[in-house]
Amino acid sequence: MANDPNLKQPDWKNAPGTNKQAWQDYPVNIGIIVFIGVLVVSLLLALVYFRFPAEKSPSANKQSSPKQVLATPTPHLTSPAYNGPFTNTWTNIHSFLTFDYKIDNPSAIAQKYDFVWGADYKHLAAYRATNPHIILSYYFPMHRNQGGFIDTALGKQQGVDYWRAQHPDWVLYKCDRTTPAYEYYDPNMPFILTDPTILNWMVQSYAAPAARYGYDAIALDNVNMDNMFGACGSYDKNGQWVQRYTGKSNDPQWRSDVADWITGMQDALRKLSKPLLLISNLDPGSAPIDSAAMQKVLAHSDGVLDESSFSHYGENNLSAGQWLQMVHYVDSVQAQNKPFFLINEFQKDIANKDKEWVLASYLMCKQQLSMIYFALFQAYGRDMQLPELNIQIGSPQSQMYEKQGAYWRDYSGGEVLVNPTDTPAMVTVDAKMAYVDMFGQAVSQKFTLAPHTGKVLLLKPVANFYSGLL
Repeated sequence: MANDPNLKQPDWKNAPGTNKQAWQDYPVNIGIIVFIGVLVVSLLLALVYFRFPAEKSPSANKQSSPKQVLATPTPHLTSPAYNGPFTNTWTNIHSFLTFDYKIDNPSAIAQKYDFVWGADYKHLAAYRATNPHIILSYYFPMHRNQGGFIDTALGKQQGVDYWRAQHPDWVLYKCDRTTPAYEYYDPNMPFILTDPTILNWMVQSYAAPAARYGYDAIALDNVNMDNMFGACGSYDKNGQWVQRYTGKSNDPQWRSDVADWITGMQDALRKLSKPLLLISNLDPGSAPIDSAAMQKVLAHSDGVLDESSFSHYGENNLSAGQWLQMVHYVDSVQAQNKPFFLINEFQKDIANKDKEWVLASYLMCKQQLSMIYFALFQAYGRDMQLPELNIQIGSPQSQMYEKQGAYWRDYSGGEVLVNPTDTPAMVTVDAKMAYVDMFGQAVSQKFTLAPHTGKVLLLKPVANFYSGLL
């Protein structure tokens, strides 16, 4: 404001009562020096305040006595120690790619992703040349015939007659004792879970060649803790029916056998000449996360992929209880120093509100090993590096906590809020901070966070903020 041409400056030399001779003898009046000095110091302090705001104390933002749900916000968090093969995801947002059969030039996208679930063997060299840290996995389903290592179409061609002739005791049937327990309308033959000969055949048919080709991991699909497709039993080598399951979804024997199968597969993968990681596409179904079978599967998986995540296959955003359970689940896997991969699908398109919900939810539970992927329903294999995945949110400064009817998490580059409840939350952010949303729009100090929505608040660039004050 000192340069305002409309502001009349005092005429110090000709002011009434001024000793003009004294003024001439002393070119600079000592009072002016003090005034200017105070003004300069004040301006410098203001600049420092706006450019480097004091470290936020979450307690200063709390209501008088908020209910702390998961953790009290703790400033200055540091990433948990991790020395494994995956990229540490502590800072900003990290993505992975789900299949790559729609990718023509893998070199062009390799730097965008930390992991590929189901990478094409023809793309391996291009990925490695561009991003030597990327983890690449070979895909096959848990207990179904995949066909050949390269010619996977054989899996659909080798029907029930083929397997009844080759290995009749391998086929898993429904309780009618005639229909194979096909999964997801897939004609690939389902095998029983309890025969180590079958597991070894799968290792030699798929995992061993994958190791020789240079893959890092196995992307194991459809690890379902519920007996979703009514599996019931099989015929032994003498043609006698052996019933093992009830055919109902909630079957403890099925869960126990899945856990044992995963244990055996991980052990076999570790014994290969080039050991491979086991990443399970794990659907807990009705099994509690803390159940013995689930804990055994988690203990013997080297990472977990979840296909429902926060969008529940694109059907709906999770309710409050479901959302909290998912946050705990993702946290618990990372606490074992294992990565968690979240696929978030949408039925028609991906609106801005969907991006905010998913990314805010992801950032609530992202620690050192969590990655995300967006997709339209089952439209995998595409480069889905949305612009919003590149936001500079920084690193966590707290764990998740509850305030003002929403869940918050402090980041070095902003704030993350989620309201998974059915009630709107009236939110007030720190008046000393200036925020924009993920799309560059200014955020008011007070706003309503609608039910089942999220918000990622980014610190407004200081240069823009300060220029707006002048």
